[in-house]
Amino acid sequence: MTISVKQIITLKTENGEEKTIERQIRSDHFEDDLTALFQEVRTETANQIFSEFEHKVKAGVSIRTEKRRYQFQDFSIEYRRRTFRMPDGTERKPLDELLGFEKYQRQSLKAIEQVGAIASDLSYRKTAEIISYMTKRATSASTIGRQVWWLGKWLEEGQMRFEASEPGKIAAPQLFGEADGIWVPLQKAGNKKKVEIRVAIAYTGKKYISKNRRRLLNKTCLTATGVQSQPWQIMIREHLYARYKLEDTRHLWVGGDGAKWVGSTFDLLGIKKVTRILDPYHVKKAITSAFGDSIDSKALIRQLYDEGFAAIEKTLVDAAVGATQAQVKKRVECMNYLRNNAAYIIRGPSMGAIESNVGKLIAQRMKTRGVSWSLAGAKGMPLLILHRQELYEKSFKFEALKTEKKKQMIRKRKKDESTVPKASFTILKTGKTSTPFASLFKAIIHDDLPLSS
Repeated sequence: MTISVKQIITLKTENGEEKTIERQIRSDHFEDDLTALFQEVRTETANQIFSEFEHKVKAGVSIRTEKRRYQFQDFSIEYRRRTFRMPDGTERKPLDELLGFEKYQRQSLKAIEQVGAIASDLSYRKTAEIISYMTKRATSASTIGRQVWWLGKWLEEGQMRFEASEPGKIAAPQLFGEADGIWVPLQKAGNKKKVEIRVAIAYTGKKYISKNRRRLLNKTCLTATGVQSQPWQIMIREHLYARYKLEDTRHLWVGGDGAKWVGSTFDLLGIKKVTRILDPYHVKKAITSAFGDSIDSKALIRQLYDEGFAAIEKTLVDAAVGATQAQVKKRVECMNYLRNNAAYIIRGPSMGAIESNVGKLIAQRMKTRGVSWSLAGAKGMPLLILHRQELYEKSFKFEALKTEKKKQMIRKRKKDESTVPKASFTILKTGKTSTPFASLFKAIIHDDLPLSS
């Protein structure tokens, strides 16, 4: 059985203009009909408000109207926007100015941030499907890509132009800084097939959150794509200066692989005592991948840290003798790598967090199978991922449901009006009341109390 209810809604503006909306809500199509009603109400309400906006501005003479679609979070509105000629001859579009839309802009900033939040987790195609469902209007994957480029460029400009106005307030007597890069494939980029994404983290220490897991304290993460060393160092300096009390920092530990730019990432911080450490992960990886089972890697690495590179050099040379040409090439590269970074192969505080940060920040989204990027996308996506939580919070606000706690019923004991108190002893229920300890309890508590109940 199907039942329908006619819903009538009248919209009225302050100038007296009215619009009546009528729609049948059917029981077997309740959700669809109600959604369509809300969409129609929202569209008509927006049209009335847009008309009132333009009427109140009164910015000159109206010279033309143009069809324009404004995309907001969760919905879009089509409206014939007016263009006015001002007394000085210039043209203005007051509605665009009031809504914050620039020339050729079709989506509001909040709508683009919503796209960025979803695209930081999902592919452009899947994001387009979700946005199409939310806005009830078809959106292509290429449109999502352009919005990601725009938002990424906007975030990049803000990050690179940032200048610290005052020093940070986080105490950092010891500051740990790590940096690493990851290469992602490019599409339609001429001779350039890959681009490097730089990632840097800084933190003040580590704290155990479980038996085998530790969390970085006061972590700051920064990333940039295709940037030169000097602007990279300046950006790092400004952001870290604004977060930490660097004037009180006594020791800076710098970790990472042997790349030159990694070691110089934190050069502009102005900290006098700096110790650079070659990440143990890269040391172990270089030795095991080059020599495999031909040597005892664990013992060799232990000797390397205890006695230095000179103590193991002969062992590595002997292991390269008799190997294939490809193996010899790889082992020579490993020896050169260890030799060039011998001064940084030292024991120090626990570091090496950059590898997991690069993996979670970049690799999981940008290095999956079959994925390649335009240069604009490769620059924008890391920043979207970096600001993912912020984008989600701005785009998907919700009110947490508050559950009322059930009031505990406090049972009041009824008072016995009799003069003789009543009680029982559990320990006596399983024993004999004639035993000496039973008589003792009875005498201590009250002679008139029964021994059991």
